Amino acid sequence: MKIKLFGRTWNINASTSTLPALQGDSGWVNYLAGRGYAVSADTALQISAVFRCVDIISKTIAALPLHMFRNTDKGKEKAQDHSVYRLVYTLPNPQTTAYEFWQMYVANLLMTRGAFAKIDRDVRGYIRALWNIPTSKVSGIHVNNVNGERYIDVNLSENGTERLREGEFLYTPGFLFSDRNTPNDPMVIASEVLGLSSTVNNYAKQAVNGVNPGGFIEYPSSLSDKAYNRFKSDFEDNYKGAQNAGKFLFLEEGGKAAMFERDMEKMQVLESRKWAVTEICRIFGVPAHLAMDMEHATFSNIEQQSLEYVRDCINPMSVRLEQSMYRDLLTETERTIYFFKFNTNALLRGDTATRQAYYNTMRQTGIMSANDVRKLEDMDELPEESGGNDTHLNGNMILLANARQNIPKGAQKGAQA
Repeated sequence: MKIKLFGRTWNINASTSTLPALQGDSGWVNYLAGRGYAVSADTALQISAVFRCVDIISKTIAALPLHMFRNTDKGKEKAQDHSVYRLVYTLPNPQTTAYEFWQMYVANLLMTRGAFAKIDRDVRGYIRALWNIPTSKVSGIHVNNVNGERYIDVNLSENGTERLREGEFLYTPGFLFSDRNTPNDPMVIASEVLGLSSTVNNYAKQAVNGVNPGGFIEYPSSLSDKAYNRFKSDFEDNYKGAQNAGKFLFLEEGGKAAMFERDMEKMQVLESRKWAVTEICRIFGVPAHLAMDMEHATFSNIEQQSLEYVRDCINPMSVRLEQSMYRDLLTETERTIYFFKFNTNALLRGDTATRQAYYNTMRQTGIMSANDVRKLEDMDELPEESGGNDTHLNGNMILLANARQNIPKGAQKGAQA
């Protein structure tokens, strides 16, 4: 649609935008400046920096090993015999791998007010499958006024709606601020930055696909149909698009060419797009180099930024998911024994030399055994009789049990002849 405002005619795509009220100019000033732009998860993902941030976070979480542990007298151990272990670690349902499940779950969490999954139970109440529910299909979290139980209504399209109550769905809320049950929509929070980015992207596309001649043409009178059709054909073939920017038009029938004054605002489009990438990375907590913006990346700081990404983005996200599973997938009795844990150690390993130095220090200070190291390197454990679980102290590798008596290595308890 076209509107006339401030003495100019504006082309507005009403099908993809929420238009301001017609009364007053302030709303339109903000709208046309890119502020208050209506951004949804679908439109935001069309911005390359947003897609990259969501993609890198979701697939990083999806690729992490996720284990279910039980507490024992000797510490923790993997609860591989529990039915839920397989669901969260390898196959949540017959059609979905754990990687696919967690990537979709985290993507919904990042782009919407929260993430949801349906819990399928057998007749005895044991969990047998987990199914992702797109957040767009969920009406929101509701609370029963009588018993305080939470429930959700899921839109099944042609089949109506399905109500899921506590124990029937896994839920991780988004950013909670003004209401303890209703998270804030991240797209609303980031709408000004994302809206401006979308506006700049559209402007840049117009610069590529639109018309940007080096001057304008003035005719003393109207063109004949023949001259007009020839002009249209010649114009489309030779003067349209950024590759033909700056060319003059060759005319006939008395046409005169004049130079345009250059709009210096166009020169800021590239800079604005770079700024938008930085702002989007800041919103998601992703270092710019992971969004393929290498302008400020150096060899010395890129590894430190990657570690900060794990510490400040991936670790908090993994804790949110672990605690959601603890609340929704375990019974009250099971919560005293079991818990879930993502293994983020692999993301912090660094290069081979750094890992070797770290393991040597941990081994020689009696903190880690050979098997502890082998677990982190995804290697098979050494058998108990070969000392794989022994801990040692200092460079002579004295057994930790003998260090207090200051027994030399040759006289250690359990030393081999």
